[in-house]
Amino acid sequence: MKFLSLKVLSCLFLAIIYSFPVNATESVSHAGHDNSDDHASEIALLESESTAVYKYVCPMHPQIIRDHEGTCPICGMDLVKQKIQASVGAPKISAGGGANGLKQGLAIRTAEVQKTTLWRYIPTFGKVVSDESKLLHIHPRASGWISNLSVHSLGDSVEKGQLLYRLYSPEIVSAQQDFLLALQNRKRLGKSADSLVASVKIRLELLGVSRGVIKQIQRKNKTINQIPIYASQNGVVLALSVQEGMYIQPQTELMTIADLSTVWVEAEILPLQQSWVKTGLTANLTSQAFPAQRWESQIEYIYPLTDMRTQALKVRLPVVNEQHLLKPNMFMDVEIYGGGKLNVLAIPLEAVIDDGKTQRVVRQLEGGEFDVVEITTGIQTKGIVEVLSGVEAGQKIVISGQFLIDSESQIQSNLRRLMSDGETPPPAEHNH
Repeated sequence: MKFLSLKVLSCLFLAIIYSFPVNATESVSHAGHDNSDDHASEIALLESESTAVYKYVCPMHPQIIRDHEGTCPICGMDLVKQKIQASVGAPKISAGGGANGLKQGLAIRTAEVQKTTLWRYIPTFGKVVSDESKLLHIHPRASGWISNLSVHSLGDSVEKGQLLYRLYSPEIVSAQQDFLLALQNRKRLGKSADSLVASVKIRLELLGVSRGVIKQIQRKNKTINQIPIYASQNGVVLALSVQEGMYIQPQTELMTIADLSTVWVEAEILPLQQSWVKTGLTANLTSQAFPAQRWESQIEYIYPLTDMRTQALKVRLPVVNEQHLLKPNMFMDVEIYGGGKLNVLAIPLEAVIDDGKTQRVVRQLEGGEFDVVEITTGIQTKGIVEVLSGVEAGQKIVISGQFLIDSESQIQSNLRRLMSDGETPPPAEHNH
């Protein structure tokens, strides 16, 4: 059924093209009607010193050209007989019934190439990630057993100074005993033992014992078997890998706490806009989850690597998130502004025919003729694209219906190139 639909579309396409005479000089007259009214819009090749040749081409793949009837090896559609004029000139498509007739027949609209100011503008998307400078990865400083764990699941809120867990570690208990012994020696030896007391105190701090707990040990003059560990910042638990009573070691990451009062939005920039992206450009951010909210930011950092698959460049936008509305992995709509580019040649983006290798436009010439020219484009913004070469200010280009003209031009160009090279098209494939 799909194959049949393709054939129907092909026939409609060919009916549009071949309903017009090939030469602009041919005319069709009907009794009782004026000759100018009887002409439909015509597409023809204007050339000199020409000889008519017939070839068979695929309407969907103009590069498939045969000397005889057959089917297209790509899509399987029947090849269509096409009249071509051999000439040395570039193909031009002419409206035999006048430019107005062609425009009406193919619904062609044109626009003028103009110089204007283009505002650099990138609509893109981004993802919310945690501010890495405010991520807290918690590891024990000594091996031991965990108890009184106050964090039980991902997403739990934690406040600065809150008890996270208690740790019984023989190594920490031994260090406390050395600290108490150094304090006793200082009472007996005086200031000469101060350096010993200081070194033992530093050892306790390096083992994760807070200064408040060290003062408590000194004041009570006794060891604390289960050392309390407190949170050093506010945040939300993003990772949790321990449970009550587990034996833990220094290489064990117990939990990760993220301060979400500020977050990062990592946005992707496609290659066409990468040349003018720089740090400091302002941006507006919105989220479908909160359509009434808008956040402002600016590019703080441009990552040094691009995505291998999409070639997109990643930039970082810090965002103040006091109400904690933005959550990690949430998608954001991002608009980045880069100022204006003055006095640039620009055309509507819809006029550009882009096949992935070249970019072309259909240019309207005098006398209702059209030709296809390659262009080089620059920045794009809101449906307008900069043109670096290929057209000039004041020229008219087709912005609607250009694909029919471009397809006819490609067929004629392929046939001319084939004939000028003196090559014989490869025979059509036959199934045995």
